[in-house]
Amino acid sequence: MNIEAHLEKIARLESLRERFDPLEDYELWFWAGMTAGTHAVNAALHHAGVTASADEYAAQPGVYLVARPDGALKATFRPLGDVLHVGRPVIEAQVPADVASMMHSMEVVEQYRDPCVREGVTPTAAIVEECEAALRTCIRLLNERMKGMQHAQ
Repeated sequence: MNIEAHLEKIARLESLRERFDPLEDYELWFWAGMTAGTHAVNAALHHAGVTASADEYAAQPGVYLVARPDGALKATFRPLGDVLHVGRPVIEAQVPADVASMMHSMEVVEQYRDPCVREGVTPTAAIVEECEAALRTCIRLLNERMKGMQHAQ
């Protein structure tokens, strides 16, 4: 995707998250936050010139959906554009320190994906606070990188 599309998705996901109770609606709240953070990392990677910003949509590592002239999307092998999750795929290039910090923040969030969403661990207020703080750090770092071009803090 391109940077502007990532920024728009972050804003919509952040607005959506505000409607959820983090404990009662944990799975939806969590997925919306994790997805927003991944969009933030991708926007920062594009902004830093580490990955390509393009009107393509990651389907699997190395496979992107690319619009054909008739508007249909076609799965196509492409060089690294968007990551699906931090570490998937691994980025071989040098990553700026602020973006590396964003990626670390998302690792903090993603450590709760399997236990709390897939394995039945009941999320706690402490888990919610840790995820929220990590996501806020990720978004703050994106805002600093984008110099205010981003949505709300």
